[in-house]
Amino acid sequence: MKNSGVISRTNDKSGAGYDTKRHLEELVKLQTSVLRQQALELRRLNERIIETLSSVVEFRNLESGDHVKRVKAFTRILAEHLAQACPEYQLDQEAVDVITAAAALHDVGKIAIPDAILLKPGKLTAQEFEVMKTHTTKGCEIIAMLGDMQEGEYGRAGYEICRFHHERYDGKGYPDGLKGEEIPIAAQIVSLADVYDALVSERCYKSAYTPAEAYDMIIRGDCGQFSPRLLLCLREARGALEEKAQSGCALTT
Repeated sequence: MKNSGVISRTNDKSGAGYDTKRHLEELVKLQTSVLRQQALELRRLNERIIETLSSVVEFRNLESGDHVKRVKAFTRILAEHLAQACPEYQLDQEAVDVITAAAALHDVGKIAIPDAILLKPGKLTAQEFEVMKTHTTKGCEIIAMLGDMQEGEYGRAGYEICRFHHERYDGKGYPDGLKGEEIPIAAQIVSLADVYDALVSERCYKSAYTPAEAYDMIIRGDCGQFSPRLLLCLREARGALEEKAQSGCALTT
């Protein structure tokens, strides 16, 4: 009888112990929901900050907003291919989304470049180019001013992309001369996307190359050295990149 009583009390769902457990489970669910909503709101805020800053850069640089759209589109294509081909980078869908959004910040440091240099229609002198190169470190300073964003995933990706998107795999880039996998993968991806867009787009100092010409130039190393893994992704993603490049303004990210 005693054993029967114990079993009965243990399975009794109307007891105080069960009510406490159910109450705690509801509290956990509520807290989880609140945290999820806060994370979503923070993500939306960070994306609005990124969009605003990138728009300022476009206006200042006298470029259309299509440049940022194209770089983001090319970044997503390359990042998704890299995620599949190289699982060692641990690029899940969330990481791809963050890198794609943060790609819009790659040239935010150009806000601090003098008009005479930033808007010069011809080739820069060696001295002017040294000033232009500082947009990488100036961009980091701007990201560092953004408080909570700077401490989160968007801030980290934005910082890495701003500072390192002109580094090259052979160590011949700037500002720090990083080499190989010393360069954060987010910056490597955006660097290739930025170069590809620069080649297939018309600029005041050059005509646009065809996507086929741009592909060949990058593979040959005419635009600096890139990671063998990224070049493999470029080969695999060539069709998707060319389709985006040829779609002009009709880009989605």
